[in-house]
Amino acid sequence: MTDIGSIYCGAPTVADDVTLIANDPYDLQTMINIQMDHANKFRYTISEQKSCVLKIGDKSEHSWYMNDQKLNTPINATHLGIKRDINSKFGVKEVVPDRIQTARKTVYALMGAGLYGLNGINPKVSVHMIKCFVIPRLLYGLDIIRLTKTDIAKLSVYYIQLLKQIQHLPSRTANSAVLVLTGQLPIESEIHKKMLSLFRNIADNHGSVERSIAQRQLALKTRDSESWFIQIIKLTEMYELPSPIEVLDLVPEKHIWKKLVYNAVNDYWKNILILEARTKVSMKMLNVDNFKVGVVHNIWESSGSELLSVKRACVKAKIISGTYTLQADRAKFNGNRTSSLCPLCFKQSEDLMHFLIKCNSLEGVRRKFIMLLRNLLNDKINALLVDDLFNFEDNLLQLIVDCTKFQFLKQLWTTIERLSSSLCFGLHQKRTSLLL
Repeated sequence: MTDIGSIYCGAPTVADDVTLIANDPYDLQTMINIQMDHANKFRYTISEQKSCVLKIGDKSEHSWYMNDQKLNTPINATHLGIKRDINSKFGVKEVVPDRIQTARKTVYALMGAGLYGLNGINPKVSVHMIKCFVIPRLLYGLDIIRLTKTDIAKLSVYYIQLLKQIQHLPSRTANSAVLVLTGQLPIESEIHKKMLSLFRNIADNHGSVERSIAQRQLALKTRDSESWFIQIIKLTEMYELPSPIEVLDLVPEKHIWKKLVYNAVNDYWKNILILEARTKVSMKMLNVDNFKVGVVHNIWESSGSELLSVKRACVKAKIISGTYTLQADRAKFNGNRTSSLCPLCFKQSEDLMHFLIKCNSLEGVRRKFIMLLRNLLNDKINALLVDDLFNFEDNLLQLIVDCTKFQFLKQLWTTIERLSSSLCFGLHQKRTSLLL
């Protein structure tokens, strides 16, 4: 039979899903026979077609029978929604691809509700739908298995790509920009939260096999062990949380532990995101100091639900993330084999400053919105501050691209963002029409 130390764990059962584990093929057949005798005694049927045997690490030939019917011995099988296989090191190499496929199907099912990029619903609503319907299916069961770095990378690539799609951002957009704009953390943080919450539940289940295994593994296993409980030790150290031994000795209340874990995990990844964002040249105009977990950027917060407003915000999101392509960017990408001169006025290099503030060919569109913006600020703040904002090009550029940089304008962020988004969209349309 199968023991971990002196703890028997050969028949883990959840509701009507039974798993029998044995080290010896004859022991397993005996367990099946006992199970069938019990089923026949109480007159219920166990399906031979739905039952199978996974031979892990055993290449010998052997057959198992249930009600005189030979059981299948496939290379993989699904139990409680988790696909186990016999070939990989941990027996779960197909779990992450399977979870990603399930999440992708869920997203396709939600497209009818507008869960896509351009012409879709506001990404603020899309993020909420993803958190409610997609993330639970994407992460189901991943908190109880060993995930490799490759598994984490696959999950991260899918999640980031999904967030890019709902914001209509190009694939070259910096990951940190994508997360900051949507107020989200890397998918790895969500897995860690689930693992730490699960461990607290195990610790609180006194007298259970799981708690007994936790006590044994934490006491005997070394740090280089591949035990799930050693992972928990590393996570508590990573987030500076009470050690697993302390949690076992004095189990915290569920709401207290949840708050403690969420705050620790959020703060850790928030700091990493901000530090990473500050190293990105493409994100120099994005105010990461105002980043809050679970709160979308002012671009999406102020855009509303109208289709045209979302389109405007999509253009603004490209500008603020540094992925709106201008002639200076093309010249840089082509090793200066292409001229960086503005294709509209042919006077200066077409960078973001030139496009938004200087280009004479776009002055007709720009003048109207700059006047509206200045009139708005003249009515609300000191005239000297207004002059500083509009007379210095760097300040004006920052005001247009991301006004949240100026805390003294906090009450006007929404109105300013709507005007600046309209300005950027108008300049984008005018530029596009002139280049055709």
